[in-house]
Amino acid sequence: MSLRESCGVYGVHVEGGEALPYLYWGLLAQNHRGHQSHGFATFSDGIRLYRELGMIPPLSGEELKNLMDRLPGSVGVGSVRYTTSGSADRESLRRNAMPILEHGSQHSIALSLNGNLVNIGELRSSLNLPQCLSDAYALNRLLLRGLEEDGSIQEAVRLCMESVEGAYSTVCLLDDGTLLAFRDPLGIRPLCHGCSRGITAFSSESVGLDINGIEYCGEVSPGELLWVEDGELHRERIRHSGRRAFCAFEFAYFARPDSLLNDRYVYEARVQ
Repeated sequence: MSLRESCGVYGVHVEGGEALPYLYWGLLAQNHRGHQSHGFATFSDGIRLYRELGMIPPLSGEELKNLMDRLPGSVGVGSVRYTTSGSADRESLRRNAMPILEHGSQHSIALSLNGNLVNIGELRSSLNLPQCLSDAYALNRLLLRGLEEDGSIQEAVRLCMESVEGAYSTVCLLDDGTLLAFRDPLGIRPLCHGCSRGITAFSSESVGLDINGIEYCGEVSPGELLWVEDGELHRERIRHSGRRAFCAFEFAYFARPDSLLNDRYVYEARVQ
């Protein structure tokens, strides 16, 4: 059995521009993180969703323009996925391709996840989550519950961090156009952010920023939430942990050698 990466995630807010080209190139640079499915979600008078099986394909300029026409908007999230929970038959791969989009009574959320929830059995019971749905649905339903009970992004993410055990680096798009990114308190999976020229982006690996000419600003800290609301970037440490547990396989196998992980180039770690 070969080693498999979990997934690659990307989120971007482009002031006065289109998000889709940044999502496309940022995830194309991370195609190695997920060969089984890919997808994008953007916001323009509601959330628009596109998901397909397989790797992100090379697109011509005309093909990319056609995809932009289907997915307009200045903010969006996306994902490339390997199966880390749920079945791997074709129907299951389509059902669990990310971003996943779920609707509550008051809110809708498109979510992309890189990670695994250790206590998924307990979460399935409390959230009435069918076995055929991946653990990304559990995280999304917790967020929806938190938003609809409290109305605060911070408290919704706090509910997730208090309820979930395991690894999760996550980007989400809310149905009011708010973009958020958060990371589990142990920092098991990578997640970085960058800012340039009115653009704020989040990426599993820094190569997703590099390809778009976005300046690397550092890691999303373990237990930290960052969100872009009305064009403004906010951040808050939601949950602290006394230790870190970054996945060693990221340096050894998963990440591209030209990526920065924990502010260190992967190729330097491999040489040492």
